Amino acid sequence: MHAQPDGSEEVLRLLREHVPEVSNGTIEIKGIVRERRKRAIVAVHASEEDVDPVGSCVGQRGMRVKALVKQLGMETVDIVRWSESPKRFLTNLLAPSRIEEIFFDESARRATIFVSYDDKRSIMEAGEKLKLVARLVGWDLHIATG
Repeated sequence: MHAQPDGSEEVLRLLREHVPEVSNGTIEIKGIVRERRKRAIVAVHASEEDVDPVGSCVGQRGMRVKALVKQLGMETVDIVRWSESPKRFLTNLLAPSRIEEIFFDESARRATIFVSYDDKRSIMEAGEKLKLVARLVGWDLHIATG
């Protein structure tokens, strides 16, 4: 991972310090995006089927992620399971909102995500998260109701 202006490398360094499965390569960090002092989103994948990458990063009773959050000045840190499937990955990233349908325009790298009215309102209220999700997946994201 190259040095990023958003400070993502700091999150990676802390994950390597606090999560042995990251430092030994059992858990791969597929991507990190960050809005300094607000929120970071980390996409994780386990090379072994019997390893839960999210649970390993969070730790028992949240101890690992709490240590990370404390060192980042109480920044929100979302640990999300990565997937090769763009639909599954976006669903993971936008949880707990329930995704009804996603339409992809591959040529424009644009996705229209259909959710309920209540979920749309909660996603839009957490606008910084949506911006980070868009940066992480590299797509222009639009939230709509069915």
